[in-house]
Parts: sequence; structure tokens; C-alpha cells
Amino acid sequence: MQADLGLNVLFLIYFFLRFTASQHKRRFWFSLYSIVDMFTIPPSFVALYLNRNWIGFRFLRAIRIMNTPDILQYMGLIERPRTIRIVQLASRFIAVWIACAGAVHLAENSGDFFCNFENAQEIDVFNAIYFMIVTMTTVGYGDVYCKTYIGKFFMLMFLIGGLAFFATMIPEFSNLFGTNGQYAGRYRIVKGKRHVVICGHITPHSMTTFLRDFLHKDRDQAEELDVVIINKKTPEIEMEALLKRYYTKVQYFVGTVMNVADLHRIQVDKATACLIIADKECPDPDGDDSANIMRVISLKNFNQRIRVLLQLLHYKNKMNVASIPGWSAKDGDEIICIAELKLGLIGMSCTVPGFCTMMTNIFRMSAYKTRSVQEVFYVCCKDSSFDDENTQAWHWRELYHRGAAMEMYLEELPHSFFGKTFTEMTLICFKLRVMILAVEMKHTDENGNTRQVVEVAPKNDCIILPGTRAFMVCSSSEDAKRVKYYCSTCYPDVDQLKPAQLKRMRKCRHTVSPGEMLPFQARSESQASIGKEKSKNPIVRLLEGDVQRPLLICQPEQTDSASLTHSEPLMDENISSFDSTGMFYFTPPRRIEEAVLHVESLRERRLAFRRQNTMRDGKTIGFQQTHLAPPLHPIHFQDHVIVCLHADKASPTIGLRNFVMPLRASSFHRHELPTIILVTDLDYIKNEWDMICTFPDIYILNGSPSNPYNLQLICIQDCRQCVIISTLDRENQDTYLVDKSSVLCTLNIRQIEMKSAGYVSVMNLTGQSTSDMTANQTKALLQNTIRTLTTLTIDSNVQYVEQGDTDEVDLEFYLTTPFASGAAFADSVLDCILSCVSRACSIPIPPINNLNFKAYYNDNAVNLLRNILTGGVDLQLEEILAEGGGFNRCESFDILKKRNRARVAILEIRELIPDIDIRTDPVTFSVLFCEAIQRHHMIVMGIYRLLDVLLRNDPKISMSQFTGGHKRIVLCYPPYNYHMDPSDMVYVMQQSRPFDQFSRQNSCSLPQTR
Repeated sequence: MQADLGLNVLFLIYFFLRFTASQHKRRFWFSLYSIVDMFTIPPSFVALYLNRNWIGFRFLRAIRIMNTPDILQYMGLIERPRTIRIVQLASRFIAVWIACAGAVHLAENSGDFFCNFENAQEIDVFNAIYFMIVTMTTVGYGDVYCKTYIGKFFMLMFLIGGLAFFATMIPEFSNLFGTNGQYAGRYRIVKGKRHVVICGHITPHSMTTFLRDFLHKDRDQAEELDVVIINKKTPEIEMEALLKRYYTKVQYFVGTVMNVADLHRIQVDKATACLIIADKECPDPDGDDSANIMRVISLKNFNQRIRVLLQLLHYKNKMNVASIPGWSAKDGDEIICIAELKLGLIGMSCTVPGFCTMMTNIFRMSAYKTRSVQEVFYVCCKDSSFDDENTQAWHWRELYHRGAAMEMYLEELPHSFFGKTFTEMTLICFKLRVMILAVEMKHTDENGNTRQVVEVAPKNDCIILPGTRAFMVCSSSEDAKRVKYYCSTCYPDVDQLKPAQLKRMRKCRHTVSPGEMLPFQARSESQASIGKEKSKNPIVRLLEGDVQRPLLICQPEQTDSASLTHSEPLMDENISSFDSTGMFYFTPPRRIEEAVLHVESLRERRLAFRRQNTMRDGKTIGFQQTHLAPPLHPIHFQDHVIVCLHADKASPTIGLRNFVMPLRASSFHRHELPTIILVTDLDYIKNEWDMICTFPDIYILNGSPSNPYNLQLICIQDCRQCVIISTLDRENQDTYLVDKSSVLCTLNIRQIEMKSAGYVSVMNLTGQSTSDMTANQTKALLQNTIRTLTTLTIDSNVQYVEQGDTDEVDLEFYLTTPFASGAAFADSVLDCILSCVSRACSIPIPPINNLNFKAYYNDNAVNLLRNILTGGVDLQLEEILAEGGGFNRCESFDILKKRNRARVAILEIRELIPDIDIRTDPVTFSVLFCEAIQRHHMIVMGIYRLLDVLLRNDPKISMSQFTGGHKRIVLCYPPYNYHMDPSDMVYVMQQSRPFDQFSRQNSCSLPQTR
């Protein structure tokens, strides 16, 4: 009695304190805990006056149990959110359970007042609690039940409200405790296996493409690798289905890399690498980059030896990563910029159609089932027993699938290649059914600093030395190992090798002796001395005593009379036309007003052209026709590049500079640079103009790209390429509507009527002049001759880009006709580039916790792509791009030597084989490859063939199925015996040589004769 009175005094004091502190006095009286105090405190003081105790509503004190989580948090006993939530749910459950049991106990022991309390029954507290549990679970054994009407009415209300209250708690309890067992455990390292941690933007869409390529069966070390995914969210049904598909390789944990306890759980300090994936659909790219950079800081604070591969959306955010303590590119840390790769690929596709498709098929992993028909080895020479119809009768999709299945590997070259030139090595590898694109070597600068560099298609005077590694394109890892195990002693004549011998090629016992190494070293030293005498800046210098590292010794290029004639203008070249890095063309910074096209002048020019066309029909005399000729416009509206950019003032920037840089590379001649016209909102482009104002020939048309009239004003029918990019609709929840702006704009362009000004563009695409065509052929070719490249966020939306391909709905994006023809590009392609850095080989890294790990990720694969897009990784260029500043004018002639570098080109096959039309024997791909590398020092990567030509070679296709258009399909690395067609365009990797006569006559892009 006294104890109960003392407690109620304390509750009364606490009641007045809460009332005094409350800001809403009237609302305070109706709060839950105030009602509890009003029903429990007064009976204690009334009992003193009446000298009679009544327990009454004391059971309501059980509601105070819900204050337990707050008390435990004040005391610091619980801190983690999951623990706090469990205590909150448990306290609510117990409080309501005991309080309702007390109400039943009171009603049954007191009886109904309107029955004079005669129907009361004696029931203790424990039976009341037991009765509430049985009732709540809807079991109802019947051993305990209510007899009073008040008790029955209360139970009726409890079944309606209380049961729903408990039922909502059960799923949350299940998730909390279920997560603890399934996704909140600890990763256990299995002996003989290594693991990679993936965090960041984890979704089923992003993980499906990545895991398919990352865990491909063709990877040699895939069986030794586990993938650990850590994410805050519990996996949904779609993600669970993906985890079940890779249940032996992938483990999922709920947590975050920002929490040290979670980093211990997944043992990130013992992981081979940690991959941080960006959200490519994020409406706030800078915010997403900042979040990923914070993840890097957390990982490096935990252990600086952790290797991190980071995806960033914007190039300018690279500068924030370089300042993180522990970040080191030398230790394998790598930044993969989405804007740099995506827009760089798209920009290069404007000069080399289908470039996105070609490079994606090379960099990604895919499975391809070879046909039952045997591909007989056929290189440079004829074989009478060979059946030419084997590969010619293949369906065009199968030919494309074969090329799409090509993969890139990085392998160290064996001793049999030591001392050979790059051309000799490339020919031998080609005969082994492997294509070489580049080599990895060690470069020494003037200060004596050495670093690994990637040389794409180096000159023929480069000598292979021990340690050199090559980037190989082939169908499987077995083909790549064929080059690795090649021995000139065992196979002295590769021309006579049969397919069976190629398959049985294994590592032999022949090794190079130190005595045999001396001629290679002497040869390289002599060439290095020659280089010092004839060239003040040799490409690579020989390091004494270090012959075990990748190295190429290059002689200065021998000049003949023709090249001397064209090398003199080098000193007369206007260096002010180039930037300070020597990598790009330069113009003084322009104000945005100077680049804006005036719609009125464009409209007058269009009307003048219409009047001129009318006069050509004979309705006016020649004098009037000349008098009313359209005024010359300062911009050349032919062979230009149009960018349809759907954006508004609030749209995030995409980094247009990465798109412009491949189109303004210094390896081009000045006349080869296409004019770039941006059709977008002027308020949006103001945010990016400071980054592109130093590039020449860039103009802006303020207006909507979805308006066909705006596109006709800038002669879209005569453009070289039209790129459609959209930054709108990213927050749309319906995946089918995310790309609606891009799709609608593409369909509008399809409806624009072709004009006579498009004749020359047709000639460029087909390889024949319009004079050689019939009227029907010309009319057919003029249909849909506008080359478009549509960027998509969701792969499945590619079905709307080109109408009529209803059979491609269920195909992967990489196998659809728009992608195969180079007319579509999806963001998921970039996931392959992240996983492709694990291609081919292992790079030793420092031991971590006494475990010798080998990295699965080859960062030079990314450097290879950078070399192709921007000409390589230049330290000055990296600094300018990372700081977000502009380019400066070039001031040194020595910088212009950087113009002489490798680049991708697309040429007519007649430029490589002029007599292809008169040869009696068919020209096969092997003949084309060998003649290109031997005569022109070009590496043939594939062909760009007309779809009609592919259909013509298929015996199952009738003439009625021909498209009669200009659409071409990218065929990467076709079969050796595959016949070439005079209309084929050829993808080549070549040295630009901007000051050579040959390079002046052979443009790297499509012919510029418009």
C-alpha cells in the first residue's frame, strides 16, 4: 500500500512536469500517457480517504512498457537501428498484450453492473494473459472464455483492432529476424578462393549485365572467384531470383561500406578488389559521385591497401578522388568515368559508323556455339580442298553473333616472338587465329620515370622484347593461350598448320637461353643508339639491366622523298590551331552568343533554296535563277554532326566535352573535322559552354530537337550523323517511358523527307556513285538515309527505335538489329567495360595479410579504350580535365608530334585492295588482313557490310525480303575464308601520320566529297 502510494506520487510529479513543459496544454490532456495517469493515480489517493483499496485500472500501467526503448537509448545500451526497432516492436506487443489481459481480468472478476454483478467469474491474471494469446492467434481452445457481456464486447473489439495490430507486426518481426540469419551474417573465406566486393548502386538491372560478363565461363579464374554484394536494402523478388541464378558464386549481405562493423563482416581487407557502381539513371550525378567518393574514403580509412575500382558519372569529380589518402593508381586503384567512355564512344561513332558496336563486342564476354561445319584454315594462300560455300551460306545473324562473341585477352608473348617486329608478330598471331590490337610496354620519360603504357598498333620498327604483353581479340581463352604457348621450334611453318594441330597446341619444353637473349639485347641497344642519333625524342628508351619488363624499341621512321616533301610544312603548321597538350584542335574562347544560330536567317536560307529548286524545274529563266540564289551561310551544312539533346534548364550536365574531344582530335586533318550543331535548350547549354568553347566549329540551335522543322533548318538530310541524347524522364517510374524523348525524336527523324542534297551521303555509304545506279535503286537508297545513333537507358526500349523488327523483342540488346547496325547505344554497355578489366590475366599486387592475391582487373584495358578515344593518357590532359578548366593555346612545335598516333578508321575496301573488282579469285578476309598489315601497316578489325549483301548470300532469303536500303551490319573479325564484297567498308587501326602524303589522300572517316 505504501509502496504503491510512493510510486504514484512520483508519477504525479512527473505528470505535472510534463504538463508544464508541454507547448499544447489542451492536447496534452488527451495524450495516451496522460489518460493512463488519470485512470491510475487518483484511485491511490482516494483509497487513503475511503480506507479501501481498489486495483481498478492499474493494468493500464503496462502501457508504460512502451517507454523501454527510450530508456535503453538514454542509457546507451542499444544503438543500432535494427536493435532499436526490435525493442520497440517487442515493447509494444507486450504492453498491449498485458493491458488487454488486465481489462479482461477486471471485467470477468467484477461482472456486469446491469446484472447486479451476479455473472462474475473468478479468473487469475495468468489465465487472462493465456486467454489473450490464444485469442490473438485465432486458435480458441475453449478452456478459458468470457462470461460477462462487457468481457465479450471487449473481446469483439479486440479481435477487430488488436488482431490487426499484431498482424502488422509479424511480417516486420519476420524480416528483422530473417535478415539476421540470411543476409546479416559474416562472409567466410573458402580456402583456394578469393572474393570481390561490390557496393554502390545495386539493382537487378545493373547486376544482371555485370554478373553475366564478370562470371562468364570463358574466364580462366572464374571458378576461383566469389562475388560479395553489400547493400542497405533487403533484396526484392527480382534480385533474389538473380542471386539464385548465381547462388554458387554470389553472396548478398545487408549493410553498408560506411559502417566499420559491416566491413569486418564481409572481410573487405582480404578481398581482391572492391567495385563501386554508379547510378547511370541518377537525376543528380554530382550527388551520386559524392556518395561513391565517400565510400572510397570509408574503405581507405579502414585499410589503405584495399584496391578500389570506382565508377564516376562526371570527369570533373576525379579531382576529388585523387586527394583521398591511400588512393594510388600504382597499386591498382582505378576510376572509370561513365561520361568519358559513353560520350567518347558515341563521339567516335560519328566519324566511324558502328564504332560503339565494334568496341562493345570486343570488350564484352559472350557465348557462341560454333557451327558443325568446320572452318578450314585459309591464310593468304588458296587450298583446292577448301569449300568456299561453307561460310558464305551462313545467315547474317549467325555471322554477327560470331563476331559479337569475340573477346579481348591480355597475354604475355612467348620467347618465339622476341626480336620480331610488330608486323611480323601480328601476322603470326593472325595465322594462329588471334588478332592483335595493341601491346603493353614500359615507357621512360626524359626525367627517368618509368610507367606501363599501352601502344595501339605501333609502328613496324618496334621490336618485341621479353615481358611484352599483347591485347588479343579471339573467340575464347583457348585461342589466346595458343599464342602464349606458341613455339617456333615446334611449329616452324605456321602456314601449314591444320585446325587439329591448332587445337592440340600446348606449352612445350623449349625455353630461351641467356645466350639466345644476347642478340635481342644487342639489336635493341643498337636500335636505341640509332634512335638517339636521329631523333632527339625517341619513343621508348632501353633500360639497362631490365629486359624482363614489357619494352618496345622503336627506330625513327625512315623518310623517303615523298615524305620529306610533306614533312617540311610541319614547321610552318600554325601551332595556334592546337591546344597546349597537342591532342586537340583549339580556337580562342568564344562567347555563347557567337555560336547561336539565328532561326530567321536559317529560315530565309531554306526559302531561298526552295525558290532555287523551283527555278530548276524550268519555271524561270536562268538570269532570275542566278539572281535569286540562296545567300551563302557561314556554316557548312553538309557532312556535319547534329546532336539532339533533350534537356532543360534544370537538367544535370552530361559532360559534352567528352563527346567533342574525339571529333576534335589533332590526329585529323583540319578539313576532316565535321561541324557540330547542338539542338537543345540554350539555358541548359550555358552550364557546359565553358568546357567546349575552345573547340572550333561548334554551334547551337536554340529549340526543341523533337520539332522536325528545327532539324530541317540545319539540313539534317545531309548530315554525317545525328545523335539523340536525353536527360529528361529519368525520374519516371515506368521503365518504358524513361526513353520516350529519344524514341519519339528518332521516329520523327525517320519521317523527314529526303531531298536531293543527300545523294553524296548515299554514295559514301554504299561505295558507288549515284550515276551507276538505276532510278529505282537511287529512290530506294534515299529512304531513311539519315544515320542516327539513339542512346537508351533501358535496353528493352530498343524495340521502339526501328519499327518492323517484332521478332527481336526477346533478344538481348547486343543481338538486336539497331545495335548491330550501330543505330542504338544503351547504358548497360558500360557495365561490360567495368567487368572487362578482369579480362585475360592477373596483375600481381602487394600481399595483404600475408596472402598473395592477384588482381582480376586489368586497368590497361580501360587505358586501351582511352588511347583509341582521346589518344592516350596524357598527364597534362588529365590535370586539365580533372580540374574542370579549359584548354590553352599550343606554344611548342614539339607538342605537335603527339598528332602522330594510332586511330580507328573506316575505309572503302578499294583503298586497301584497288583491284578487287578485276581479281579472278575471291578476296577473303585473310587476304584483306594480310595485305593491309603488310602494305599499309593497318590492322583490320572487321567489316561494315550492307544488309542486302548479307541477305543476297543467304540461300534461304528471297528477293522480296531485301530491304533495298543502305543499312549496314558490323561484322567483327569475320571468318578467315569469308568473301569480301566491293561495297564493304573496312574497320582498321592505323597510325594517323597527319603530315604524310598517304594520310592526306586517305581520310580516316567516310569520304568527304559532299
